Amino acid sequence: MRPVDKGVAPRDYTDYNDARHDLAGRIGYFCSYCEMPVTNMIEVEHVHPIDNGGNPTDWNNLLLSCKYCNTVKKARNANRVGYLWPDVDNTDLTFEYSEINAIEPKYNLPQHLKTYAQATIKLMGLDRMPGGREEPTEADTRWRSRKEVWDKANINLNRWNTKPCVEIAKIIADCAVLSGHYSIWCEVFKAIPQVLVEIDREYRAKGLYKEFDATGRRIIRQNANI
Repeated sequence: MRPVDKGVAPRDYTDYNDARHDLAGRIGYFCSYCEMPVTNMIEVEHVHPIDNGGNPTDWNNLLLSCKYCNTVKKARNANRVGYLWPDVDNTDLTFEYSEINAIEPKYNLPQHLKTYAQATIKLMGLDRMPGGREEPTEADTRWRSRKEVWDKANINLNRWNTKPCVEIAKIIADCAVLSGHYSIWCEVFKAIPQVLVEIDREYRAKGLYKEFDATGRRIIRQNANI
């Protein structure tokens, strides 16, 4: 799950839907949870649901979501506690992606973070896929989007192996942004830092949050779990 930085609110809102394009201008037209690109009617999602006391127009309570993640999540979380959120946590350090199991908590996480990660997966139904532990509904095409991007990333990996150079790395990074699913591209190219650098460079323009201290360690944001 791609960690994002929305920055400070650009203005006040009386209707949370008015924040849609301001959010997209900061973090791109991607679902904050499944990472699928959404260019048509992306939804403004309340991290802390309105039905459970969440502020409907507070910038800090708003993220972008595809219809599927938003519909599955609904108001099933009482608040932010017990989950991992891409706008406050380094969520790229907590989830493992594969073509077989879709998404799982990383094996080396402390137990409490594994519990949070699994709860987050279930909250949005991120592991739903045909033949998996939980089948997607007929309308839920997130699994198909993931499969298409896995195939595309593997094709680009072959392209890199045939001609590894900066120009190809930049082309792959462009493709990664257009296709969405940041974490899948990072998984496929995890052994190729030259490509990862270019992918991160492109996604930084879409709000990717990856900050490091002087020793090279990842910076944990205030009130974050990881």
